[in-house]
Amino acid sequence: MPHIINTNATFMSESRKTYGSFPINMYVLNASRTGSDYLYYSNMNQNVRGWKLNATGDLTSSTVSYTSLPIKRDVIKSGIDGEIEGLSISIPNIDRTIESVIQNNNYLRGNSVHVITGFARYLPTGSTSEHIGATQDHNTFIKEKFYIDSVQSNESAVTFNCKSRFDINSIVIPARTFSRTCAWALEIGSGYLGSECDASSNISATTFPTCNGDLLQCRGRNNTRRFGGFVSIPRNAVFIT
Repeated sequence: MPHIINTNATFMSESRKTYGSFPINMYVLNASRTGSDYLYYSNMNQNVRGWKLNATGDLTSSTVSYTSLPIKRDVIKSGIDGEIEGLSISIPNIDRTIESVIQNNNYLRGNSVHVITGFARYLPTGSTSEHIGATQDHNTFIKEKFYIDSVQSNESAVTFNCKSRFDINSIVIPARTFSRTCAWALEIGSGYLGSECDASSNISATTFPTCNGDLLQCRGRNNTRRFGGFVSIPRNAVFIT
């Protein structure tokens, strides 16, 4: 399916200039699959004020702070039949901020990602250091929507492999997460003491009310045969898919 993007006259005019403001790429990750819990990022060396998305994913005239990160993205690729192959977005993971986000949100698989492209001069105007716009106009920005198909994580970056809704609409996303800790304890599937963790109800919820997903805790509960982690995964350069 052709990848069609609607642009207005201002965007087209600005893109043809050989001088003036610079283009800017901004990214919005939705941490909620059923609602809207947006995380705003920009590929800048400082935080900037940008346009806020509403609950339906449309850009509004309201403003919000976009966290600056050296984000890398591949160009959008298409196959010989014209179908979109996908988009790869990498976010630094040095301070483990993004790692915490994906760990707490089931790796965001199936969640939406909005890629927002425009020119800096049309960002919000104001008196703070985050305001870098000169002629604010949220209508000049183009927005592309993708969905996270898989995630790769290591000590340097978290990479989201994204596809259009048409590519994953009929695909069942795997429920397993490959990590050293137990997926059931991290509430993927039925959760700790659920059907995957304790199908026979042998664990005392009074004695062991919680579990941090460590193999030692599973041994203490005499339940290692139901352990949902992969302890053979190396501690360095962990690959999660």
